[in-house]
Order: sequence, then C-alpha cells, then structure tokens
Amino acid sequence: MYRLGETKSDQNFLLPAAITDTGLERDLNEDRYCVLETKLGIFWAVFDGLGGAAGGEVAAQIAMDAFLREVSSAGENENPEQVLISAVREANRVIILRRQNPNYSNMGTTIVAALITPEKLYIANVGDSRAYLLKENELTQLTIDHTLVQMYVDQGKMNPEDALRHPESHVLTKCLGSDHRLIPDTFVYSIYRNSGFDTLVLCTDGLYSLVSESEICKITKELSPQAAVLKLVELAKNRGGFDNITVAIIPLPGKVSFEDSVVKVYSRSQNIFTRKILYIIAILLSLLLLIIGVVLLVN
Repeated sequence: MYRLGETKSDQNFLLPAAITDTGLERDLNEDRYCVLETKLGIFWAVFDGLGGAAGGEVAAQIAMDAFLREVSSAGENENPEQVLISAVREANRVIILRRQNPNYSNMGTTIVAALITPEKLYIANVGDSRAYLLKENELTQLTIDHTLVQMYVDQGKMNPEDALRHPESHVLTKCLGSDHRLIPDTFVYSIYRNSGFDTLVLCTDGLYSLVSESEICKITKELSPQAAVLKLVELAKNRGGFDNITVAIIPLPGKVSFEDSVVKVYSRSQNIFTRKILYIIAILLSLLLLIIGVVLLVN
C-alpha cells in the first residue's frame, strides 16, 4: 500500500484505457484483454496464456471467447458473481478438452476479471494476473496470487518483498486448464456514487514484475488512463520487457468500500489436502480388497 500527494484530474481521467504489448523477448503475445457492455454492467478481463509455442496464445484466446459468450448471454437478473464463476468453469472446461491434443497438452491461462455495476464491483481471478485498486492516495492489491511463492508467504516462509525476486516466483499453483474442479477466488465490493471515484487496475505479471506498486500508483494517479497505460508499458520495456505486458486502467463509477466486502478465497493447500486424503483412502481400499482376495483364495 503506497501513498502520494494529491493531484488534479479532469475528464480524461474518467475514460478507461487498456494496452497489450509483446515485450522485447517473446515472439508471440500470449496475453489478451477484453471489455464488453453487458446487461449486468461493464465487463473487463485480462488473460496471460502459458504453455509454450502457440499453446499459451490459444489458451488465452479460448478463455477470452468463453468469457465473452458467458457474460454476453447473462440476463439482467442473474447474480454477477455467479456469472463470473460460471464463465471460469466454462473456460476451464474447454481448455481441458483442448489439452487432449498433444500439441496443447501443457497450455493454460491466468484470468483476472471484473464486472462493474453502478452499485457493486465483482472480481474473479485464477493465477497471478492481478487486480489493484487506486483509492485516494493508496494502491491496494485486491487479488491473491496463485503461485508457489505466495504459498510460501502465506506459510510465513518468505517475505512478500522477496517473493518477486525468487527463481520460482511465477510457478503457478492454479490456472485455467489445470483442474476440472477449479474454483476461482471472488471479491465483491460496494460502490458509493457522488463522492468522487476510485480506479481499478488489471494487469499481468509482465508489468508488476518490472514496475513497482509505488510506480504503478504514482503513474496511475498523476496521468490519464490513456497516458498511464503507455507510460507503464514503456517503463516495463525499458527494464527488459522479458514477458508480454498487459494493463487496463478503469475509473469506477464511485468510491469502493472495503467495510462490507465479501471475499471468497480457495487455497491450493486445501486441494492438496483433499487429494492426499483421497489417495490414502484409495490405498486402504486396495489393501482391503487384496486381503479379501487372499482370504477367499485360502478358504
């Protein structure tokens, strides 16, 4: 969380902007972003594909298409949070099916998505693409990375400051296409109108791994979204541009309240624990069947 001095804004600060860039070392851009006006509100999403060769590009495109289908078909009376969850499940299902092709067996993608209504901000994420909120003079990370180093941080084995510099910093514990039981983290915040506005930032690790949160805060606060996205990408590329870079800066229709937020986070450790229990049960059942078989043969 970072603070800086007040700056003056104008109408340009109310217009959202987004950009995606291949960077300096990749041949393909495996990132995607999209925006769509729906019956529920304005939908934004950022994806970061993975899997090598064309796999990551295909996974990100599949996920984006699935999300656009789901949110565009949602009725105005549907629960926006459930719509995002359903879109995650559909994208995950399609990617898992496509992974049966040997050429795409390792593909997957991250997702950070937002549905913005006049009264609420709904966010869902899987992987390490992030949502930040610029509120007054502070930048706050809303989402929690699904990475190995974040797990170390949660377990007290690593400081957050060291996580990005760790050699395993981008090893994911969850992504679309990794598990048919996948559940996204979701975040719901109330928006209060007629009291100024906060700004939502969605981005891939190609940005925040090279540009600090204090710099994202300063640039997003001081520049219009159109100028800020260009400046942030330029800064990341000046520092190596090792990965694809995507960022969306979205002024919200009011101020976000953290006091009545609803956060649902599903940790990877719970999944691991469940799998271990199931594995032990399977072994015990196999031993039981073996013993029964031996007893029947002896008799």
